[in-house]
Amino acid sequence: MYSLNLNQPILYKHASFRFFDKNEHHIKRHSVDNVLLMVYEGVLRFTEDGIAHEVGAGEYYIQRKGLYQSGDTASNAPKYLYVHFDGDWTDECGSIPTFGKFESDVLFPLMERMDRACHSKADYCEQEYIFLKLLLSLRKEAVQSPLKQKLTDYVEKNSENIHSLADICNEFHYSKNYVIRIFKKELGASPLEYINEVKMNKAMYLIKTTSQSIDEIARNCGWSDYSYFYKRFVKRNHISPLRWRKMIREYPMSD
Repeated sequence: MYSLNLNQPILYKHASFRFFDKNEHHIKRHSVDNVLLMVYEGVLRFTEDGIAHEVGAGEYYIQRKGLYQSGDTASNAPKYLYVHFDGDWTDECGSIPTFGKFESDVLFPLMERMDRACHSKADYCEQEYIFLKLLLSLRKEAVQSPLKQKLTDYVEKNSENIHSLADICNEFHYSKNYVIRIFKKELGASPLEYINEVKMNKAMYLIKTTSQSIDEIARNCGWSDYSYFYKRFVKRNHISPLRWRKMIREYPMSD
């Protein structure tokens, strides 16, 4: 699952508080930026590329650039800070998870400062400074639970051999409903979506760094149906695997 990479430049754009009316829906859009959402009251509901998300008070979520977001279900009058920015994504340690919790009482003064700085048109460097302080505060609070660590480690090591939800349930002796609930709560995705994301990351790394055929890489990463792998790759990257390999070899910085 993607996390925000703090070892690469992060470009702040703009920020503001946002208050939803009762039964208001999230807008429909293909996001042109990454968007940090920090909810301190109510519940914000939206789907991202068809996956439903709920962000409640004291929770944050980072919407990823390029994904399609919509408000299929009405939100529960959320109040939140949003921040648009550019940044890279990674699965390395020390990054900021896409979803997590924060102490709203502690960070709210900094959130207010972020809103004020943007609307008062403070110097860009000051706005960037406040935003980076927010991000570092979120990283500090994003302590991974032992159960989350156990599940993610298992998926990372065995993703190519996990063929169904039952494989995870049998490994840990959990019920299906419990596994689904834990993945949604801790990782912000269904087990299948998370496993597919891990497999896709591995496949993209091999496409980028080896000369193996695309078909061979897909099989080795656990994609028994190449057409399914191909469709997911194109949906995520808006380009075919072969063209993506050619592009990043000709223009490495485009990755």
